Order: sequence, then C-alpha cells, then structure tokens
Amino acid sequence: MTRRWVILLASVAVVAGVAYGGYFLGFWRDDFLSLTAAPSFQNAPSRDEPQPAIPSARRIRAEARLVPIRSVELGMLIAGTVQEVLVQEGDQVTKGQLLVKLKDSRQRVLVAQAEATLRRAQAAVALLAAGPNPAEVAQMEAALAAAQANYAKLAEGLTPGAIAAAAAALGQAQADYRMLTRGADPQEMIEATANLELAQAQLNQASAAYNKVRGDPDIGMLPEALEMQEATAAYNAAKARYDLLQGGVTPELTASAAATVRVAQAELDALQQAQPGELAEAEALVRQAQAGVEFVKSFVRAEEIAVAQGDVDIAIALLQDALVALSETELRAPFDGVITTLDIDSGELVTPNAPLLQLADLSAWRVETLDLSEIDVATIAPGDRVDVTFDALPSLLLKGKVVHIRPVGENSNVASAAGAVSANDTPLTEQIGGDIVYRAVIALEMHDARLLWNMTALVDFGARPSQ
Repeated sequence: MTRRWVILLASVAVVAGVAYGGYFLGFWRDDFLSLTAAPSFQNAPSRDEPQPAIPSARRIRAEARLVPIRSVELGMLIAGTVQEVLVQEGDQVTKGQLLVKLKDSRQRVLVAQAEATLRRAQAAVALLAAGPNPAEVAQMEAALAAAQANYAKLAEGLTPGAIAAAAAALGQAQADYRMLTRGADPQEMIEATANLELAQAQLNQASAAYNKVRGDPDIGMLPEALEMQEATAAYNAAKARYDLLQGGVTPELTASAAATVRVAQAELDALQQAQPGELAEAEALVRQAQAGVEFVKSFVRAEEIAVAQGDVDIAIALLQDALVALSETELRAPFDGVITTLDIDSGELVTPNAPLLQLADLSAWRVETLDLSEIDVATIAPGDRVDVTFDALPSLLLKGKVVHIRPVGENSNVASAAGAVSANDTPLTEQIGGDIVYRAVIALEMHDARLLWNMTALVDFGARPSQ
C-alpha cells in the first residue's frame, strides 16, 4: 500500500510540473508575439462581453507590378486584307486616329447602292407631295368633254323631234343640190331680174339720203347710215342670185352641195339607229372620265405618303448598315496613347478579333499587387495610403493610395502569386499554401519619367486600426 501511494504522489507531481511548465511557455510565447507581430488573444474576453478596439501594428508588404492607367489590344471586327498600316511601334496617337485600313471596294459599292436607293425613295415622297401633274389633268378633262359630247348627241337623237329635224335638213340639202344641177329656170330669171332692179332702186334712194347727211360728225348714229347698209346688203344678195342664174353653177359649188346632202343623210341615219343601250354605254364612259379627272386632281392619301415614307426609312437603315460595314474596315484609336506593340503589315490577311496591335496610355501609372492573403486583405480598404518602391530604382519612393480591391478571391496556385511577402520577409505563398488570394490596385500620387511598364514594385501597406 505504501508503494502505491508513493507512485501516485510521484505521478501527480509530474503532471503538476508539466502543467506549470506549459503555462510558463505559453505566457512567454504570447509576450514574444505581442512584441513582434500579432496581439495575444490568451486573455481575450468572451464573445458575450464587449470587445475593446485593439490597434494593430502589423504591416503588410506585397510584391506588385507597374502598369499603364489604360491599355488595350486592338483587332479588326471583320476578316479582310490589310490595305495600309498607318502607324509604327512607339508612335503617339490621338483618339479617333486611323491606325489600320482594310481593302473596302465591296463595302463602298454597297454604300453607293444604298445611297441610290435612298434618293429614289425620297424622290417618290417628293412626287406624292407635289400633287397632280397639270398635263395629266388637261388630258383627263379633254377625255371627259369628248365623252359628254357623245352622250349629249345620243341623248338628243332619242328625243321625239330630233329625227324630224334631221329629215327636214336632209330635204333642204337635197333641194339645194337639185336646184344647182338642173340649170336656170326662165321664171326664176324673171324674178331674179326684178329683185335686182328693186334692190338697185332702193340702194339709189338710200344713197341719196345718206349723201345729204354725210358731213355730220355723228353720221354713224343716224338712220340714214343704217338704211344705206341694209340697201347695200339687199342689192349684193340680189346681184349674186342674178349672177348665179345667169352664169351657171361651178363644179366646186356642186360638190359642196353634194357633201351637205351626205352629211345630212348620215345624221338622220344615226338618229334613226340610236338604241337605249348605246346611251347607257355613253353614260358609263362619262362617269369613267369624271372619275379620272377627280383622281388626278385629288390630293394624295395619307396612307400612300406613309408607305412612301416607310420606304425612305428602310433606305436610311440600309445606308446606315452599309456605312457601318465600311467603318468596320478601319481600325481607329479608342483613346490617346502610344503604340506599344504592332504585329501586322500591308497585304496580310486578318481574322476577326485577332490582336494586331497594343495601345497604352502612358501618361499615368498604377500599381497592381500580385496577391494578398485573405488575412491581409481583411485589414486593407480603399483609401489606405501606401509606400511604393521599385527594384530597378532603389532610391525612388512614391506615395500611393488603394483605389480598388478585387472583391473575388482566387486560388493562389492559379493566380501564380510568387512575390507577395509578409512583414518578416517570408513569402506569403509559403504561408498561405494555396489559400485564397486577392488583388488590389494602387494609384500613384506622382509620376517619374524613368518608370516603365511591368517594372517590379514593392508596396508597403501602412498600419490600419482594426474596427
């Protein structure tokens, strides 16, 4: 029994010694870490108790690289053959400047066709807006007048007295023709001689009366002047009748009389053959001619103008599409900058979106970290001030400010972060061992002419009290 108690007491002593030694070593480790890097959490209050803000003295250093404020690789949107390269590496260019030109013969033909189509559509709209053509209106009105005359003639032929009047006109024409062709009748010669002598006596009497008032200024208003005119006309008619019977009928007069007979006969035949159906047809022709006149005189309907304007809009869209296709044969600078790389020459074939050159704005620089561990990035925020040094320029120290932290972390192995270091110069890749890393962008407050793209930089992030 005594031996058991001795062994038990010895075991208790060993355990107590180990516990005391562990406590002493833990206290020493916490004190050492508080003096070097991280604060001790051995005596931290529980989560239920208020936690006072404890300033952190931990500083972070990250390896980074220098990049332009803007840079882009440019290529063509379409395939084609390079017609001309207008820049060289190192050239300073301005926004909108032409850099590379492809052959554009086909695109220019399409633009010309689209312009012609647009002009034609615009001309159609102008034609509709100009209204009716006066010549067309006159032509349609003439056709209407002819149709109305034909209808009036047919309508007159169907009236009760039309045929009788036409028959009477034919009889008179036939009588005149017979009189001219049968020769002079003695009785008619006696009557013609008597009429001529009577007309001569009346003319002599009127002439004597006229001579008495001949000097009056208003002779034209006196009855003597009127009687003189009537007597002269009667005498001329009697003399012509006497000469006609005395001298015989000329062939021309006979032919004229025969023609008058034929015309009168044709008119009578037409009236006798006219039917009600022909009148209806003539009336339809009149209505058709009236509709034609109204059509050419009427204003253009709004629907017709809308259709024509729609053709103009389509032509404009086709022209814009052709102009876009033409512009795609040109590569222009999207901003002011320097041609840093150029990998194309005249005559070469290009494929869509293949990089041909690189443009960079070297007027200002920014620094991009290669990585920050998730522990480090938790203590950094936009607005933090940093110090930046460069391997190639040891004496140069520039001030900067964190302007952006990428909100999505990456796997450190994928990100290829090989240069970020901690405060004790131990590579962070060894500390994080494939953990999540973040990238940050720093804006420099000053510029130095010796800085070049992709120079290696070292960023010292200042102390930032934890919240």
